[in-house]
Amino acid sequence: MKIAHAFSIWMALVIGLAASGAWAADDVENGKKIAKKCTACHTLNKGGKNRLGPNLFGVLGKPAGHVTDYKYSKALLDSGIVWDEATFMAFITNPKKTVKGTKMSFAGIRKPAQRAELLAYFKTLTDTPAPKETAGNAKAGLVAAKKHCIVCHSFEKGGRVVFGPTLFDIYGKPAASIPGYDYSTAMKNSGLVWNDKTLLEFLTNPGRFLPGTTARFPGLKSAQEKADILAYLKTLK
Repeated sequence: MKIAHAFSIWMALVIGLAASGAWAADDVENGKKIAKKCTACHTLNKGGKNRLGPNLFGVLGKPAGHVTDYKYSKALLDSGIVWDEATFMAFITNPKKTVKGTKMSFAGIRKPAQRAELLAYFKTLTDTPAPKETAGNAKAGLVAAKKHCIVCHSFEKGGRVVFGPTLFDIYGKPAASIPGYDYSTAMKNSGLVWNDKTLLEFLTNPGRFLPGTTARFPGLKSAQEKADILAYLKTLK
C-alpha cells in the first residue's frame, strides 16, 4: 500500500469521528455571506419567488426538480439526484461536470472550506430543527480507535509512521501538518484545517470534497462510534 493512499484512508476514517458534530455559528455566518453569490439567481427565504433559478429554501433532502412552478432543464429532471450533503457539495464544486446539460451557468466554488460553510448555512434553511449531537465517550473511543485505526497508525506523541502518520494531536491542525510524512499534493494544497466541519465533509465523500485525494474508505456507519473516537482523539494532546 502506498503511503499517500494509506494516509487518505486514515483521513477518511478520522473524518468520520466528526459526523455527529454541530455546525459552529461562525461557519453558518460565513456560509450566509458566501450565499450572496446564489442570490443573483435564487431566493433563499421560505416561499420566495423563482428568479433565473428556483427558490432554494429547504432544498436539502429534496429530489432535484422538486419546485413545481419552475421549469428545470431536462438534464436535471432526469438526473435522479436527491440533494444530500454529497450531491450538494459536488454540484457547487462544478455544476456542469456534476449534471451535464444543466442550464446553470455558475462556475462553482473552488475552496473546500467555503463549500462546507455554504452547506452549513443551507442546513439552516429548513423548518426542521437540526438533530441533537451524539455525545462521545473517550474510553469507548479508545476501543473503537484500536479496532479501526491501529493497523495503520500510532496514537502517541512522536509515534512511528506505519502506513499513515501518528494520530496524536491532529484535531484542529492544518491538513498535511505531521512532520516527516509524505502527503499527497491535493492534501498539501488544500488549505484545510481539520475541525468537525471539514472532517465531516471529507468523510461524506472524500473525492468530491477534495478532488485529487485517493481516499477510498467507505466510512463508519455508527454515529455513536464516530462520536466516541472523536472524543478520544481530542484527548491526544
